[in-house]
Amino acid sequence: MGKVHEYIKKLRIQKGYSQDEMADLMGIERSTYSNFELGKTNLFSRNLTKFAQVLDINEEDILLGEPKLRGYLSENDLAERLDALSEQIEALTETINLLSLKIDARKK
Repeated sequence: MGKVHEYIKKLRIQKGYSQDEMADLMGIERSTYSNFELGKTNLFSRNLTKFAQVLDINEEDILLGEPKLRGYLSENDLAERLDALSEQIEALTETINLLSLKIDARKK
């Protein structure tokens, strides 16, 4: 997914918009939009939604990128990795909670 910024530039050009036009349509500064295409800033939530609406494309398709970019991880592999990360986050949260309880008990 590291090439998403290149893909959004390609989409914009295919639709015939300049960066200025895209920024205006999205209600953001041109420099902010430019940073999306340069990969300096990620398209998150609100801006991703605006970008998708302006170009009439599904948000998921933007994030997955061009079909050739999608080959890095299959949807099943991605789902498995997300599940594993969720489990790790839960385990870390439990550990943090236990440590917090121990610290609180020592303070008393």
